[in-house]
Amino acid sequence: MTIDKLIEADSFVDFLKSVRDFCDFVENGKNDNNVAFLRLTQSHLQSLYFGGQKLQFVDLNYNLDFEEIMTKTQLDNILNRLADRLFNRFYWVIFEPSKDSGIEPVCGDLLDDLGDIYKDLKNSLLLFDKGTPAEIESAVWTFKWGFDNHWGNHCINATYALHYFIQGAA
Repeated sequence: MTIDKLIEADSFVDFLKSVRDFCDFVENGKNDNNVAFLRLTQSHLQSLYFGGQKLQFVDLNYNLDFEEIMTKTQLDNILNRLADRLFNRFYWVIFEPSKDSGIEPVCGDLLDDLGDIYKDLKNSLLLFDKGTPAEIESAVWTFKWGFDNHWGNHCINATYALHYFIQGAA
């Protein structure tokens, strides 16, 4: 499938909308510390995860590296806003639960999860929106690679933790 066909597919259009909605939620959401925020966060993460599962791998024709577009200051501002909205951050998780041995629980951090998801998706979204064929291709490839290797892991772990944070607060 060509990149043009891929980005016109309903599954990609829906995923891109989920990315935009999540980024907007993180950037502009209310600054409240309550269960409603956790539920909205969980809903956004579920949309991203299920959309990420449908992403297709693309072959790179351009294979160019692009610098991250967000600055450290911009990301720090987002992380500070997120931290103010979280009344519970830390949880226990097994990073590779499919292993047979050497399984050790580690402390997860919801702020780290949400920050990494946001950073990965926002940088790819900004690149995608620049609109040149090479930038679009790189962004689409990065969305998929990130789901398979980075932000997808954070997404599923955060969703897991949010389930228990919400139940504990209800």
